[in-house]
Amino acid sequence: MAWEWLFNPSGLTPHGFCLSWAPGLIGLHVVSDVIIGLSYFSIPLAIASFMRRRGDIQYGWVAYLFVAFILACGTTHLLAILTLWVPAYGVEGLVKALTAVLSIATAAILWRLIPRALALPSAAELERRVQERTAELTDALRQRDLSQQALMRSEEQFRVSFEAAAVGKVQTDPASGQIIRANRAFARMLGYEPEDLVGLVAWNLTAPEDRGASMADYARVEAGDSNIYITEKRYVRRDGSLVWGRVSATVIRGADGRPALTVGVIEDIDDRHKAQAALQAAKQDLEQMLGERTNALAQRDLLLREVYHRVKNNLQMIDSFIVMQARLLSDPAAAEGFANLRGRVFALGLVHHQLMGSKDLETFDIAPFLAELSRQLLASGGERDISLTVRAAPLRVGLDFAIPLGLLVTELVTNSLKHAFPEGEGAIEVTLDLNDDGMAALVVADNGKGHDMTGGAPKDSLGATIIRGLVTQLGGSLTIDATNGTRSQILIPNPEAA
Repeated sequence: MAWEWLFNPSGLTPHGFCLSWAPGLIGLHVVSDVIIGLSYFSIPLAIASFMRRRGDIQYGWVAYLFVAFILACGTTHLLAILTLWVPAYGVEGLVKALTAVLSIATAAILWRLIPRALALPSAAELERRVQERTAELTDALRQRDLSQQALMRSEEQFRVSFEAAAVGKVQTDPASGQIIRANRAFARMLGYEPEDLVGLVAWNLTAPEDRGASMADYARVEAGDSNIYITEKRYVRRDGSLVWGRVSATVIRGADGRPALTVGVIEDIDDRHKAQAALQAAKQDLEQMLGERTNALAQRDLLLREVYHRVKNNLQMIDSFIVMQARLLSDPAAAEGFANLRGRVFALGLVHHQLMGSKDLETFDIAPFLAELSRQLLASGGERDISLTVRAAPLRVGLDFAIPLGLLVTELVTNSLKHAFPEGEGAIEVTLDLNDDGMAALVVADNGKGHDMTGGAPKDSLGATIIRGLVTQLGGSLTIDATNGTRSQILIPNPEAA
């Protein structure tokens, strides 16, 4: 049975039998175990009493674990006395097993707590911390005194700044809208004394026409939907007149988050607003004048395009008359003269055609003009094996430059077509380059028979006279080299550099 297993296992003898019931040994064991057991019971009781009085000790629960462990150890010594006469080895074994469990738990937890216990400050460290904290508190008290003094100075500075500010300043109660404080600048702006404004409802000083929108904007700030209230509105002066002001206001909230004070800064912008209104009126007048001028320019451009178009059409009509008249002539020299005249008319018409298609109706790029003119002159020269090369730098020119230049190219290319290629084969090159010295160089060259219509036999011919006159009109100089074909170079002041 369980009772016999715990207190009287069959076949076992008391521990005293092992000691041969020697009185000396029995007494030694009994006295020693009694003293150890009583000590083991006294120590945990002292620890428990201490822990109850010092509830602020960290890891106090570990002390109670030691209490349980030491009590279990003391119980094993008392059971050792019992087993001298009674073989209660089952009870002794169970107590020892409990003691083993408690010892293992206590040892494991103790090793884990050693680093934490070492981290706890010593008495000297605690004393040092107390001294530091005392010094901090002393310094904090000194700083508080200094802060209070600074606050008093700040409040005085604020009062002086508030009163002496060049712009209007006002403080109002958010709930009632009444003015709590107003400086002299704001009072002077409205024709009041500062003390006269205290107690007035600020919104009553806003012009009725601006009041609704202003109150709606301020309500968003008061509700927290916006951080600052900024607007330009009209204020009602004491004499009933209106003055424009730019107000910037913010809401100061209390600890509960509710609006406690409204602080506003008001700038007198009446003169500026009137100036802006005058400027706006002037701007509208200027825009109207600009619109009228733009319309006039558009009409002018339309008229110029129409003029260029009609001049070109008239020149085409003249060209048709020339063709019809030339067909009635039997004299080869007269027919040749009419052909030359036709080339000059075409050059004039092409200039007006280029101007008609330009953006500003005053200038156009000479390069495509020279290419088109030269191709038409070559095409009018008949069915011959003559090649043409045109290379011209981009250059924007006006009517006064384009007409004489086009006529020069017409005369020089026509001259090459008539005199340079008796066999009907050859090449003509037309170039226009811009030099660094501010001059434009026009060159018409061929690889045919050398000729010079300005210095040769037909010196006084119409073509030569036209060439010399056109060069003079452009303010240029003409050089002709007829040693290897004919190369005519005309240096002309660059019209873009003028």
